[in-house]
Amino acid sequence: MTRPDSAFHVPDFAEERISHDFLLGGSVTLKQPVDGYRAAVDAVLLAASVTINSRRDQKILDVGAAVGSAGLCVARRLPDADVTGVELQDDLYALFCRNIVENDLVGRVTPVHGDINDRSLPLMAESFDQVISNPPYYAGGTRPANESRARAHQEGTADLKDWINFCLRMVRQKGRITIVHRADHLDRIIGLLHGRAGDMTIYPIWSKASADAPLRVIVSARKGVSSPVTLRRGIVLHDEAGVYLPECDALLRAPSALPGF
Repeated sequence: MTRPDSAFHVPDFAEERISHDFLLGGSVTLKQPVDGYRAAVDAVLLAASVTINSRRDQKILDVGAAVGSAGLCVARRLPDADVTGVELQDDLYALFCRNIVENDLVGRVTPVHGDINDRSLPLMAESFDQVISNPPYYAGGTRPANESRARAHQEGTADLKDWINFCLRMVRQKGRITIVHRADHLDRIIGLLHGRAGDMTIYPIWSKASADAPLRVIVSARKGVSSPVTLRRGIVLHDEAGVYLPECDALLRAPSALPGF
């Protein structure tokens, strides 16, 4: 695989447009646009789903890295993780680079700037042990006024099929891809993985225990494997007053693995 030099160029970004935030109880510093994409709990839970059981698990690609929230959380929690993140948007890529430097993760987290539809992207097929992704959630509807937020949350030139195809192309045989997405798109995800990846784990994320259906779902599967599907209990985020429950709050405040995954 061709990798950018670890001493990568950090693009400029106007300081007045940056908010300074923290993940995992302050162990990850996160610079984000004041007026654009903002990292959500989904990225932290996606990162918490990653495990490394051997050297065959440690090369990880984050597809649609945005400002790097998921990949940085993986690298902070798992010292053996070798993380690459690919991001299309110029502004988000600039902050991704700054966040790598800010968190002293140069050499362990590598930024790649480009479009997953571009075959000249400097990434080699089947060169990663694991691929994680938080693809855009919406296929259409009213487009947010902020262009960065719109491109992060709505499918554009690449739809969900393109994202999953790219993830499968990048991961090695028997390697794992893990996606967090809307729960009501679970049928699409399973259909796109059918016959191509198995040993599938489905992990629902519930907003509240009283909710009729989960809000999000984490789907993890291994390429070229045909083992059965496992449905987990999942996690409930909030109590009825909207306060994070202790199990979820612990995940947000310290580097830890997703329970029961």
